[in-house]
Amino acid sequence: MVKVKVNKNNADHEGNQCCEHCIRWFCNTEALSQHNEAKHGKLPAVVPSQNQVLTVSTPQPPQQFHFQDQNYKRLPLLDMAIIYDRLIIKCHSSERLRKESYVLGKETRENARQAAITKQTIMASYPSSLEPKRKAIALHCEMAGVVNGESEIISICAIDFFTGEVLINSLVKPHEPIIDWRTNIHGIRPATLAIAASQGQILYGWEAARQELLKHINTETALVGQSLQQDLKRLRVSHEKIFDTAILTAEAVFGTGTPFGRRWSLQSICADLLKLRIRQGSNTHDALEDAMAVREVALWCICYPDKLKQWAKRARQKHMAEKAKRAERRRNKRRNVYHSAPVLDDEDEDCGYYHDYGDDEDDEILRWEDVIEWEMWPKSPPSSD
Repeated sequence: MVKVKVNKNNADHEGNQCCEHCIRWFCNTEALSQHNEAKHGKLPAVVPSQNQVLTVSTPQPPQQFHFQDQNYKRLPLLDMAIIYDRLIIKCHSSERLRKESYVLGKETRENARQAAITKQTIMASYPSSLEPKRKAIALHCEMAGVVNGESEIISICAIDFFTGEVLINSLVKPHEPIIDWRTNIHGIRPATLAIAASQGQILYGWEAARQELLKHINTETALVGQSLQQDLKRLRVSHEKIFDTAILTAEAVFGTGTPFGRRWSLQSICADLLKLRIRQGSNTHDALEDAMAVREVALWCICYPDKLKQWAKRARQKHMAEKAKRAERRRNKRRNVYHSAPVLDDEDEDCGYYHDYGDDEDDEILRWEDVIEWEMWPKSPPSSD
């Protein structure tokens, strides 16, 4: 047993505001009392006075839970306060979120389709002691293509960031006909939805998916994910407390006040930072696996800021070297065009002359990050997650 001094100034994030049965945090002790009376039929222990000595058990090593062949950690209770504080500090500014095409409030859109989506967009409820919500949730959605080149949610997963509890893991059947299933990305086929619907294990439309999400969040809940702007846009949810691992890692590399030279996918971040290999075997996305993986990435970035800086330095050096190589290849191509001698096409004189552009094997291979227009980028395909 270990004796711990509790300072009342830090009580907001200590055990006197946490339900030991549910492992859920409440905004104040009154809310916890109401929760305990309603759910467990008892009052919580008396709130400790300043410098009161409490006796608590030595924290046990974090438990693990599994997905496929990967192990994922559960957090010890005493780590939650520090991790939560760091998580909130690292949530992005409204300016950054707008630059990354997050919908914040009733913003004007020129496109009629986008204007319709914005009109349907709502915020989560404000915090209430009578209706406690989760402190942080890891969220991931997969998409399918519908008419007019638009995307709608086809699966959704939400897990409690601190406990790993799966809150939502469901397929979603869009109201509009699916014309591009994108099965090669997420493995979901028409038969997959049909079977789930026949078993009553499906959500119908983005409205039902949004309703499920709103059961667990309020405006103070931190949403953790990889490139969540499209997920929230298709859910018609406006939210400002965002921890986006794609933004976080890009800011670590390029800084907070400069444009991003590129963004790293969830798969590459997991491999680089955690040595975690996701999407093995079929190489398709799974909403539950990706939600668990993005939670791991966020925890790693929060717990190991110095290691994140070291990775960012290496990543920036590699990016600049690759950028210089691409620029050199482009210069060489231009020189080949300007200085190559005109060659007569002997097989068909009517075709005139052409230029020798050099060896095709040296052609530049453009990556998605080199050509993407982020304002028009759909969640999938392709995806930075």
